[in-house]
Amino acid sequence: MTVSRALRGESSVAADTRERVEQVARRLKYRPNRLMRAVHTGRSRTVGVMIDPWNSFHSAVLGGIHQMLAAHDYLPILHYPHQSPAFALGDRDTSELKYLHRLLDQRVDGIIFWPSDETVPNLYLREVWDRGVPLVAVDRRMPATRADFSGTDDAAGARLAADHLLDRGHRRLAFVGAGKISTYADRQRAFTGRVATCAGATSTVVMCPSPVQSVSSETRWHDGERVPSHSDSLEAARDLLRGTGRPTGILCASDWMALGVYRAAAEMGLAIGRDLSVIGFADLREASMLEPALTTIRQDARAIGMKAAELLLDRIEGRFTARKPREVRQRPTLVERASTGRAP
Repeated sequence: MTVSRALRGESSVAADTRERVEQVARRLKYRPNRLMRAVHTGRSRTVGVMIDPWNSFHSAVLGGIHQMLAAHDYLPILHYPHQSPAFALGDRDTSELKYLHRLLDQRVDGIIFWPSDETVPNLYLREVWDRGVPLVAVDRRMPATRADFSGTDDAAGARLAADHLLDRGHRRLAFVGAGKISTYADRQRAFTGRVATCAGATSTVVMCPSPVQSVSSETRWHDGERVPSHSDSLEAARDLLRGTGRPTGILCASDWMALGVYRAAAEMGLAIGRDLSVIGFADLREASMLEPALTTIRQDARAIGMKAAELLLDRIEGRFTARKPREVRQRPTLVERASTGRAP
């Protein structure tokens, strides 16, 4: 028992005794059996993470989660459903539930996840909560569940974009969005709301095709929805820029959508940054590589991940026990590059 207490670092063991025990452990190359410890303590010190690292933003979120968990001696288990058209078009519920069950079978102490849908998961996330396993949602709130939330102040970011364009004399503005994703909806409402406060300014909203349309073997899937790609926003941007009174300033719901706007502008002989100003959202690694470089709303992905892990650890270790979920949003910043300029 003394050896066990010493290896756990308990203060009840005298310093010289602990040192002798640690010396022997090092000589024997002893490694603790975490599985046996989990049986005795009821805690595995593992955390399930259901996030697909498909782009630089998601990868940075995962980096923040790993950094915080590692600092507190917890091991993340990355486990997420395979993304495919079948998953999105009919198998989403059973697929996600299967992966959740696998994590529960591993006796993880908590789960951090990126919601695939903001209504359907409530049907089975309740099971996780009822088992006493804490949940933290990343990027998209789950108001119908008891999951804590770590994400971005999307409305603040959209207002930054609107102010940036309005301050440069733009009065015909547009928002390019997609799907029913709540983060996009928050950005749209805040952007159009801020534009409406400026005398003489107008805003148009255009939406990319439905995520379940145009399925092909090359379609990119994420979290159960077809990822709005530059080809989707290309069609929306073509319609937008062909219309009468075309906008001079555009906020895209994501950096990916800005690619389609760039291509549509090039087809019509419009110079980005001169004839048309474009702003993205996220500041993916690719944003600075575009020509011209994309002005965008930078989300603090690593901080989002670290806060998600911190919220979960507070639940696991009993520092926060209230049933009401907590919500933490990181404030974004605007990164000005060459894609925005004075209104023509």
